[in-house]
Amino acid sequence: MHTLSELTHICRFWRVALINQPRLWATVFITQDDRLSFVEMCLERSQSIPLDVTISVSDVAQSHPSCTCDRGKRGQLIPSGINPCERHFVFESLAETKRSKRIHTLKIHFKDVYSPPEERAWLSLGSCRFFDLPPPHLTSLEWKDGGTLYTDCLFTIPPFPNTLRSLSYEGTIHSQFTQVKSLTSFTLKDYFEKINVETFRTFMLNNQALETLSLEWVQFEGSSNGPPVNLPNLKSFSIYLPFPQTTFSTIVRVPALRHLSSLWITFADDTYAFHATGDGITFSVKTDLCYISEVWQDLTGYARPTIRHVRLHDELEMAGPYSDDTGTIISFLMDVDTLEVGNGYVPGFHDGFWDDLKQLGPRLKTIRFEIPEGMEPPRLSDGRWGEYPLDDIGDLVRYRFEQGRPFSSVERMVVSESERINRQQDFLWRCFYCHYRLDQYVRPE
Repeated sequence: MHTLSELTHICRFWRVALINQPRLWATVFITQDDRLSFVEMCLERSQSIPLDVTISVSDVAQSHPSCTCDRGKRGQLIPSGINPCERHFVFESLAETKRSKRIHTLKIHFKDVYSPPEERAWLSLGSCRFFDLPPPHLTSLEWKDGGTLYTDCLFTIPPFPNTLRSLSYEGTIHSQFTQVKSLTSFTLKDYFEKINVETFRTFMLNNQALETLSLEWVQFEGSSNGPPVNLPNLKSFSIYLPFPQTTFSTIVRVPALRHLSSLWITFADDTYAFHATGDGITFSVKTDLCYISEVWQDLTGYARPTIRHVRLHDELEMAGPYSDDTGTIISFLMDVDTLEVGNGYVPGFHDGFWDDLKQLGPRLKTIRFEIPEGMEPPRLSDGRWGEYPLDDIGDLVRYRFEQGRPFSSVERMVVSESERINRQQDFLWRCFYCHYRLDQYVRPE
């Protein structure tokens, strides 16, 4: 048994030992509310190992009683080399060579900066000099800009060293990103101005090794002066277009899209999201339903993928698409051999959906339906199955059999993580299957 004094000594020893572990300080999150001395202490304790740094700027920092900054003619903050301000220049210690060379990942987040232009000189960064050179070993840069005009005060030159491989930009990027080369991952979101098509095509030429490409709310203008750029290594491609743009295929081509074979369609908040997968490639596109066929054709038409498996999924239960949307959805089912219909879709479709399924060709062999949680078998007295259209499912299976296009399998989708619910739904499905005698109309291959 240890005495209280011994236990106190042991605890103090391990506390000191842990505090002095450099890897505990390798991830540094700094806000403008931190003090310069605290930031420097964190950086010193990380010793010489690589740093993962996040800088967060969110408020307007006006004068503070302990501020020791000088002020320029325009009222902007100027660092004092003799007595550096603890309140306004907490980030500058990162720019010292002995620390900047250790930064491998840098995340810069400007958020909630909505002050009027005449007041933006009072931002906590002021007009301070930050990095004279980009961190020489930087491999990943994430930039989130909340609309401030002072985003470029951090770097005297663009922060894109030759080591950079991952770049994520959200906000006012100007034209600096076109200088980047040899990226393997690129994300661009909420770009406030239209991007010239040829400028972006040139950027793609400099980054043909991309493996991940994500674009959201990006608008293009102009035309291309050369052929589309092939991205042979792309494994993940995501794009969100709130309105149709039919110019993207003139900028880049993704050969791997021809391998797409499975498609997941989700409807939420009046927007359709298509998530497709294939041999070594994932592809996601999100837009309004009225544009989806046009956008899909522009993005994949040259690759001509053959979709064999489609899942109609809806995360919001009973919130399926509007009845006049069915024609667009059916156009994606012409070549499928397996169709899965989520619970949220079934009640939302009018009779036209079922009629269209009846007319699809003989390639459609397997169909699966999600059964709502809590649904119970019908009472013997009335034989009703509630609002879920099991009658329509039974009618669909019989019709295709009579027309010489029978299903080889009619199944229940297993979606619940609860074994109890799965057993309950399995029992319900078997009751339904026997009630309609579907085994007479299904022809297993």
